[in-house]
Amino acid sequence: MKKSIISICLGGILLPILLTSTPALSRTCLNGKCHQALTTARHLHGPIAAEMAGAKGCIACHLANGPACTKKRAGKFVLAKQEKELCKLCHGKGTATVHTDTQTECLRCHDPHGSDKGPNLLRTDPVKP
Repeated sequence: MKKSIISICLGGILLPILLTSTPALSRTCLNGKCHQALTTARHLHGPIAAEMAGAKGCIACHLANGPACTKKRAGKFVLAKQEKELCKLCHGKGTATVHTDTQTECLRCHDPHGSDKGPNLLRTDPVKP
């Protein structure tokens, strides 16, 4: 299935902050050998779709923490916050679910990049504790 700009909608809310003027796709995290596989899912998380459109979507969750990426070497990055707090940055305002406030390990069931299973980004095989 071909992906479109509609894929960057998150719970009906467009992520305009991620759609600012940025370098072309050839200069994003997803076009090289490191993370191109993240673009193959049928349903993409908003920041991944934004990155594919040429915006800086990856920095919604990942922060540079060392040397930048080059054609020959991957850069160093860390998560912007702890898992639960990171997810709630976006999924606490209009895109939350009935379990957003009660669950602490979002990534056990949800893939933060994309899913072939459905738009809720459920993992095919949930991670066991």
